[in-house]
Amino acid sequence: MNKIIGIIIFIVIALGIYFLFHYYVYMRITKGLELAGTWRNIVLAIIIIGGLSFILVQIAGRFTSIWILSFIGSVWLGILAITFSIFILKDLLCLIFPQIVRTATIAGIGLAVVLSLFSIYNAAREIKIKTIEISSSKLSHEFDGFKIVQLSDLHLGILNDAKWLEKIVDATNKLAPDLIVITGDLMDEDIGSFSDILKQFESKYGVYAITGNHEYFPGIRKFNKLTRNSGIIVLNNSSATIADAIELIGINDPEAKRFGHNPPNIDKALENCDTTKPVILLFHRPTHFKEFVQKGVDIQLSGHTHFGQITPMGIIVFIIYGKYAYGLHKFKNSYIYTTSGTGTWGPPMRLFSRSEIVKFVLKCE
Repeated sequence: MNKIIGIIIFIVIALGIYFLFHYYVYMRITKGLELAGTWRNIVLAIIIIGGLSFILVQIAGRFTSIWILSFIGSVWLGILAITFSIFILKDLLCLIFPQIVRTATIAGIGLAVVLSLFSIYNAAREIKIKTIEISSSKLSHEFDGFKIVQLSDLHLGILNDAKWLEKIVDATNKLAPDLIVITGDLMDEDIGSFSDILKQFESKYGVYAITGNHEYFPGIRKFNKLTRNSGIIVLNNSSATIADAIELIGINDPEAKRFGHNPPNIDKALENCDTTKPVILLFHRPTHFKEFVQKGVDIQLSGHTHFGQITPMGIIVFIIYGKYAYGLHKFKNSYIYTTSGTGTWGPPMRLFSRSEIVKFVLKCE
């Protein structure tokens, strides 16, 4: 009962914020342009239709999957976020220069259109392949040049569909990885039919995955079924020794606890590890890095942040995760890499980031 009440409260708060964003944008446009009568009603109609489109798509998505409707609804959410951010900046500017309200409003609308179109284009571009070399004194010379490919935040579903996944699998296989790791948020929906495509991943030592927060929303059983049918090994607060040369460990996402499953447990994952070998941790969120280093982790691979994806999320993820929101960082002799993600969540849009596949080449010191 408490869980149901919690969900209801969350939905009410989320919808409240969502509609407040719409009201703010509506007021900024109509007041900034001094609209009245027919034009004011036209803007209101666009705002209402756009706002309802995303909500209706989310509801309809539980019963049917229509790509174009999902695309339109999701893109509206992205346009709203970008426009809201621009008008916040516009209002701050107009506090200093109140005489430019109308001009700033027109400029803001134009900028929102340009940035929205660019974000759609940027997200649709070919996936960026990023190569990173990491040296380790623990790595045997026999495994110098060992290649690990990291995928993360694929968010497979209506928008990131089977055709898109086939391109990801092909691009990954062309990198000739020794090991493939998926650092959470593999799926957003029940997509059991994707298992035949996921089976086509090719790597010498297999494919390993961990849970992200989104695995628990459609149901962890569906995720477990998908990975089992795809030949993907899931690390649930557990470890695997790769080629008797590397210790690979994976811990659950913190969202697990809210759904009645085991929360992340680094100590349990490290129980059977030989820390004289390189210890590579898969953890969906880029947190607790320094704590994990103290426990023996040499490399932490994370995702979750999408590097903000679109404004204002970029600001939010930096507030929450600081410098670990994206990229490669070092503490003592250990490293953390947070990827911007292979797919997108929600709006198929990216403003200041790119979707990426990351290839790590391990080198002996």
